[in-house]
Amino acid sequence: MAQAIDMSAIEQALNGFTIPPQPEILQHIQQQLDAPQPNIKRIAALINLDIGIAGFTLKVVNSAFFGLRQKITSVEHACKFLGVNRVLKLVRSVLLRFTLAEGRDDKFSLKLWSSALQTANIAMTLAKHFNFAQAVQDDCYSLGLFHNAGIALIHQQAPNYEQIMQQGLLAQYGYSEIEEQHFQTCHEVLGYLIAESWGLTAELCNVIAYHHSPALMLESDSDAEKQLFALLKLAEHFSGESRQLFELSLDPEWEQHKSAILEVLDIEPLQLPELAELLHRQQISTIYSV
Repeated sequence: MAQAIDMSAIEQALNGFTIPPQPEILQHIQQQLDAPQPNIKRIAALINLDIGIAGFTLKVVNSAFFGLRQKITSVEHACKFLGVNRVLKLVRSVLLRFTLAEGRDDKFSLKLWSSALQTANIAMTLAKHFNFAQAVQDDCYSLGLFHNAGIALIHQQAPNYEQIMQQGLLAQYGYSEIEEQHFQTCHEVLGYLIAESWGLTAELCNVIAYHHSPALMLESDSDAEKQLFALLKLAEHFSGESRQLFELSLDPEWEQHKSAILEVLDIEPLQLPELAELLHRQQISTIYSV
């Protein structure tokens, strides 16, 4: 497992920022799951309390990315067919997007969540293609949506975030270096705190905390962390995340560490266009199809 987060770094990163608390609906669902006999009808009813959350959850479940052979017609049907734990992971990701994106319709915020959704879909699709366990596939979706959640918090207080980051990245400074200099915080640490507060696993929290520290993550003694990190970075590459958010033609992190990232997944650089074609068949655009 990657090294523990420095508590002084957390205190500094939190200065002036408030981590959105885990919504009560997630707490109530977890209470039901912890019961000796979880009540699926009750869990479905809790999710259905918010029509927007329920509707978006069903939309994702029935999308091509999940590859289900039958249409899921209700939240209760989803809980029975997919399992309550899978649905909870999905609802958690949907709620995060709704919570942090609420009232934010500026251009950068729209780009941020569009990019996160694309990265999540790519990561989940790749995990499925590589025959990773179902839990890993679901974790990839959560990771894609949560990994840049800290950016949303910084941007809420710094409308010029995009311009400052673009200038710094073009000058080849690192994400954390730029953020700490200009905003006295870091989106990785803020993202870690959101993920931990919202009940994500320790592995997911660690990957979020260090997703711009490839050298550190690639040396992790946890195979699960390394796999999740590699899948996230490959998904970011295919989605062209740095291009979408900051108009960068190249991603220095990917260029420097791509060999080690691909080695974790046991694939060769020559296979990337083939994987891009796989994603294209799933109606997912990539930098190879632009």
